[in-house]
Amino acid sequence: MSINISLIIVLLAILLQLATAVYALIMVRLSGRKIGWMMISTAFLLMLFRRIITLVLMIQKPDYQAVLSNEILGLVISLLVFLGTMFIKKHFQYMIQTQQKLKDSEESLLQINASKDRLFSLIAHDLKNPFGTLLNFSSLLRHDYENLPPAKIQDFIIRINNSAKRTHALLQNLLQWSRSQIGTLDIFPEEIDIYRLIHENFLLMNENARAKNITLINEVDPGIQAYADENMISTIIRNLLSNAIKFTPEDGTIRLTASKEEKEIIISVADSGIGIAPGNIPKLFDITTNFTTYGTDNEKGTGLGLIICREFIEKNNGRIWVESELNRGTTFFIAIPAVDQSHNRSV
Repeated sequence: MSINISLIIVLLAILLQLATAVYALIMVRLSGRKIGWMMISTAFLLMLFRRIITLVLMIQKPDYQAVLSNEILGLVISLLVFLGTMFIKKHFQYMIQTQQKLKDSEESLLQINASKDRLFSLIAHDLKNPFGTLLNFSSLLRHDYENLPPAKIQDFIIRINNSAKRTHALLQNLLQWSRSQIGTLDIFPEEIDIYRLIHENFLLMNENARAKNITLINEVDPGIQAYADENMISTIIRNLLSNAIKFTPEDGTIRLTASKEEKEIIISVADSGIGIAPGNIPKLFDITTNFTTYGTDNEKGTGLGLIICREFIEKNNGRIWVESELNRGTTFFIAIPAVDQSHNRSV
């Protein structure tokens, strides 16, 4: 009977020491302290080897009973070490999880700070310049109107009007972006007629395009429907159109297409403009880079348009990406959920 007990004790000790050795090897990866845990693992593997020899001897010599008391002590020690190793492993896992949470929180705070800094930069710089234009030219008109030639007056009025338009566009983007940041921008998905939506935005942007003799082409087939928030998608298309006009030279073309691919509507905005350098493409949707450039007529952008596009498209379970070639043009793509015509709902 004692021999059977001894065999069981030895087997348990073997299993515990094997498990401890394995845990020690796992701790090498978790803690990064290779030498200490490798020594512990090696020691337990040697102890495991000794106990396997003991087990073989006990099987060969049934009267091998003197080992019982030693093996009970060995089992207790193995159990304690095994439990201690498990506790340390869980502690390290908790520390790693805590460190990852702290890292994620730090990255989130850096992103928030970058967004705040970007907002202050826009308010301090991009709002100041248009208002400076408004004040300077309106002051000239006020004090020297009688002495100015009609052509000069007309030029001042155009400059004031363009400055007011840029300021209005910037304020709209700032308002929409800030609302999306604080979570007060509600989303109301519905069925959208893509042809109608693009046609309406063509009418809004037509005057800007005519100023550079740019042709807007709507190649969307009537009847293509998406399921998304119409105001948000309209804002996205308007921003993409505005960008295309800004970076397309005179007598260029901007072409919009849409097609259904599986469960998505893919809308493209392609221009014959100056293109984007490959190194600048990753900066387009990153608010931390403060990336903005002048258009072909030195138009100044807000730097927020594409940031808003990305956030709005993500809120509508969509995607946005860009393909471009220098001096050949740029195409922006957005993918939004399509409408399942057979069930009259989003697919």
